[in-house]
Amino acid sequence: MSIKPPMKYPLSAWHSIPESSKFLGYTMSGPDPYHEKSRMTLAEHIEEAKSFLQITYCSGNYHDKDQPEEKQISAFLEEYQAFFQALKGGQNATSCEELITMKLGAAFQSDKLQGCFSTSMTWVLCTELLYQSEYTENAWSTLVEYKKSELETERALEEEYNLSVSNRNRAAGKLNHQERRYLKPYFAELLVSETPNNGWKAMKTAASKLAPLIFERHMSSGTDADPDTTEADVETWLTTWLKNDEQCKKLYFAHRHKKP
Repeated sequence: MSIKPPMKYPLSAWHSIPESSKFLGYTMSGPDPYHEKSRMTLAEHIEEAKSFLQITYCSGNYHDKDQPEEKQISAFLEEYQAFFQALKGGQNATSCEELITMKLGAAFQSDKLQGCFSTSMTWVLCTELLYQSEYTENAWSTLVEYKKSELETERALEEEYNLSVSNRNRAAGKLNHQERRYLKPYFAELLVSETPNNGWKAMKTAASKLAPLIFERHMSSGTDADPDTTEADVETWLTTWLKNDEQCKKLYFAHRHKKP
């Protein structure tokens, strides 16, 4: 009885690309990503998924910014293991997902990411439990479901990032407002002293006329003025004050009409 030789792996391991458009015929080879991915074991896929969840968790906007990332990672791994043991002990996966949303979802500002992350993590927990219980085919099919939710989680991460940028911009705006407050009394003086003979006709007129004077004061004040600040930026500040600041608004309307 002849023994069949082991079957050769059907996917090629290498991919060749032209080395340069100038030197046709010369190629360089590298590992083919399809081949590499296909050779991953189920255990490796599970570890890759857990790594993705860990990175996602650490990307949440609502972490304590003073907490080192190492502690965030440690917290995630502890919670993952606790949920795994609960699932292994007979807790159903749906209630497990709900608890993940309550405990770990608090790290995220995006409601969408809270939901996607909880679903993804639950699928990974199910996959690992099935794998360890030797239900290999079921584990593979569950991993497929995880991959679907992973894509949604990646998309939701963009929303979390955009919210983070929005938070930073708001904080920077508040800081800039605090840094510009010293100019407001000077602006109030100018609203009175620089009033045209026929009075201020419009807020835009007042902001436009006084912006060069405020700009000059700001740039020569000795404060850490942003060198990229322009007169147009200052005009925007003044318009905002005229619309929203009670003192500036009151002075503007008091000098809106023709001088006696």
